[in-house]
Amino acid sequence: MYRIFPFLSLVLFLLDCENHNFDSDKRQLIAKDAVRWTFVPPKARNFDVVHFKEDTLASWTDTTIKRPIQYTLDFVYTDSTGTVQNKTGEVIFTPDGRSMIAAQLRYPNQ
Repeated sequence: MYRIFPFLSLVLFLLDCENHNFDSDKRQLIAKDAVRWTFVPPKARNFDVVHFKEDTLASWTDTTIKRPIQYTLDFVYTDSTGTVQNKTGEVIFTPDGRSMIAAQLRYPNQ
């Protein structure tokens, strides 16, 4: 019994540690949901993210926020008329990645 206690304590300690590797995946899912529910019409079908990129911005319009995280998603969907729409959305997160600041569409000329 006394030999198992240190092992169990170590296992519990390691399981209790916060894993930051999953943070990026969580932000990606949040960004996908934000784009889906903000920019895709309710009657659209076949929504899919075809390209995804994460960047840290050197500057942002709000000077109080330094180096926010930007997710750029290229996505497609079929609108209610059957036309396939290709668009690009950007989702901005706070530098710690815990809160979404903005979601916007990027237009082709930008």
